[in-house]
This record gives sequence, structure tokens and C-alpha cells, in this order.
Amino acid sequence: MEKVVACQTCGLVQEVGEVPRNCVVKCARCNFKIFHRNVDARMRTLAYSIAAAILYFPANYYPIVTGEYQGQYNQTTVFQGIKALWEHGQYLISGLVFCTSMLTPALKIIALIFISVTLDWTRWKKARTWAYKMIRIIDPWNMLEVFLLAIGVSLVEMGQMATVNPGRGVFSFAAVVVLTLLATYSFDPRLLWDPPEEKKHYE
Repeated sequence: MEKVVACQTCGLVQEVGEVPRNCVVKCARCNFKIFHRNVDARMRTLAYSIAAAILYFPANYYPIVTGEYQGQYNQTTVFQGIKALWEHGQYLISGLVFCTSMLTPALKIIALIFISVTLDWTRWKKARTWAYKMIRIIDPWNMLEVFLLAIGVSLVEMGQMATVNPGRGVFSFAAVVVLTLLATYSFDPRLLWDPPEEKKHYE
């Protein structure tokens, strides 16, 4: 059965016939890959998401940075940083940091696990679609990478005035960033709407 697909690069709409497994269809105009499937997309997404969920807790529980300035030693977690901003009256920034570094990453990880686990459950189609739409909405607000970069910059800048070292949590935090990116990249949204007879070839 032929399918009508649009190229993501140049927008050319074209018909594509049956594509054998492990084969790639390229655009007739720009030669961009328009119809290729990630093998084992479901299992890889589930594995990366579960690993990110496991490391999410130490990433937020253990200190991100440890510092010593004029004899005073301090450890700071992500939540302690958010709390400090709130106590200093920076309510908007505190809420923004909470959403982008704690809330939206957790929602994204949970949604990816939910979609991967329930992919064969026919009664959960609407819930999976809603979860995927939520991922698309919150993805621009998922700023783990920017937060990690800010930590790195602060370590360099403050190192000139105080002794600042990365805490145990920063390694888990970095791992969550990488695993979340891998889970998102591995997931193929077409699995949400594939018929059962085709879905089993690409899971």
C-alpha cells in the first residue's frame, strides 16, 4: 500500500510504496531521509528512560557543587538553589528553574516510559497520544543542558575567588541529560499509530 509523505527538509509531498525492513527512502528533490525506521526504537527508548529515571533521584538529592570561601564550606543541591532564589524574592526565576530543571524533565521521562510500556495496549491510544503531545509541548522548556552549562560556567568563574568543586550529584545530572536526549532521539512517534502487524517489525 502506498503512503503519502512529506519531506521534513524541503516539504515535497510524494508517494512511497512498501518499504522493506532496514531500508531507507530518500526525498526525490533534496535526497533527505524521509522514510526510515529506527530498529528496536521502543526497547531502546524504554531502557534509556528507565536509566534516566533511576539517576534522576541522585541528581537532585546529592550536591551539584561544593564550595569553600573564607573558611565557610557549603554544599548546594538543585532544590536548595531553587529554595534560596525563592527566599530572596526571586519568585519568577525560582519557578522557572524548578520547571526547567526538575518538573519538565521528570514529566518527560515518565511520559516516555508510559508510552513505551503501553505501546501494545489498544485501550490506551488516546492516553499515549496525549502523553506524546505533552512531550512536544514541554520539550522546549526542558533546559537541563543549559542548567548543566550554567553549573560549568559557575565552576570556572567562581574558581578564581573560592574553592569550587563539582559535587556527586553533577555526574548523575549529566547522565540524566545524556540519557534523556538518547531516549528522545531513539523514540519513533510513528509507533503510536502503526497497525499491530507493522508495529512488531519496528519495536
